[in-house]
Amino acid sequence: MTHYPYGKQYLYGSRKLPGNKTLNLYLCCFSFQVVESIINCLNISSDPATFIQGAFPEILEKTKEDFFSNTIIILGECADIIHERIKDIPCITCPQKPEGSMFVMVKLNLSLLEDIDDDVEFSMKLSKEESVIVLTGVAVGMKNWPRVTFAIDPPSLEDGLGRIKAFYQRHMLRRNKDFISDQFNAC
Repeated sequence: MTHYPYGKQYLYGSRKLPGNKTLNLYLCCFSFQVVESIINCLNISSDPATFIQGAFPEILEKTKEDFFSNTIIILGECADIIHERIKDIPCITCPQKPEGSMFVMVKLNLSLLEDIDDDVEFSMKLSKEESVIVLTGVAVGMKNWPRVTFAIDPPSLEDGLGRIKAFYQRHMLRRNKDFISDQFNAC
C-alpha cells in the first residue's frame, strides 16, 4: 500500500502544505506536468517525492538486468578514464582509483597555479571559463579537495577532463610555462 504523507487528497491539483508551500501533482491527468511536479516537490524537500518512492520498487523490478550490467561496465570505464587522465593534469592528483562510487576527491595543488587561492576559486573559475562543474572540497569539509563526478558517458568525461587540463595550462605559474617552453625549444 502506498503511503501519502499529506493524505491522498493532495495527489490532485494545487494544495497548501505545511510551511505555506504549494504542491502541484497532476500526474494522473497531465503527463506533461510530471517534470514541473517533481520540481515543485523539490521546493518542499530534497527527499525523494512519495510517488517516486512508491514507484521505485516496481521500476527496479521491471528494469532488465542488462541495464544494470551496462551501467556498472560504463562506471568502471569512467573510473579508469578519470584515474588515468588526471595524471595528465599536474595541479590535481587522484590518490586512489575510485571503486564503487561515481565521484572522486582530488587533491588540488595550488602551488602550481598562478592566480587561484583555494578550491572555491578554482571551482568558480573552472565553471566560468570551461563550463565544467566540480564540487568544492569546502562544501564537504575537505578544503582544497574538489569532488569530481564521473557518472557520465565516457566521451563527455574525456571532454571535461580535457577542459580541466586546458584550464590548468592557462592558470599555471609563469615559471612552469617558461620551463615547458624551454624544454620544447631545446628539442
